[in-house]
Amino acid sequence: LPAKLFHNTGEWHIEADDLARYVKRTRHMDPFGLHRKRKVLIIGEDLLFAGTLKLELQRDSRLDIRYASWGKDAVLMVNHYGADLFVVDLTPSKAVPDEVLSAVNMARAKGRKAAIAYYSFPEEALDVHPLVRSRLTSLAPEGHLSKSKGLTALTMLCVNVLGLDTNTRIRRLPG
Repeated sequence: LPAKLFHNTGEWHIEADDLARYVKRTRHMDPFGLHRKRKVLIIGEDLLFAGTLKLELQRDSRLDIRYASWGKDAVLMVNHYGADLFVVDLTPSKAVPDEVLSAVNMARAKGRKAAIAYYSFPEEALDVHPLVRSRLTSLAPEGHLSKSKGLTALTMLCVNVLGLDTNTRIRRLPG
């Protein structure tokens, strides 16, 4: 950052414009400036589960997490947020439009993006739900998991798919 020295006080002064450009440029950096934060977008309609997953992932300071519900909100977030990982809820319901999955597939085709799918029934019941099976094959996620496996397993899968080391940073208590 360019700074000017005030000779009468001996202090350095950074212009507001230079500081604003620096903050904008390094917004997704960790405090040491080593790595940019990885962006995760959670897409689903179960607010309780998605909110808890978001809180669990926010314990890791290397991640920037956003949540989008199904519909136009999710399509806009997929197109404009630029996530490195999409965590998609494939539980069958009337509110699950195909344009969200097509937007995720288009975003994944543009760059090195990953996807994880989760659903609310056991993996053995995937054959009972042909809609979920077809969406799972069309999404082709790097990993898929049932909610019954637990939130910790889904959190660890997210961290592993992003290629981050799984040390104790994710297990620390907030605050």
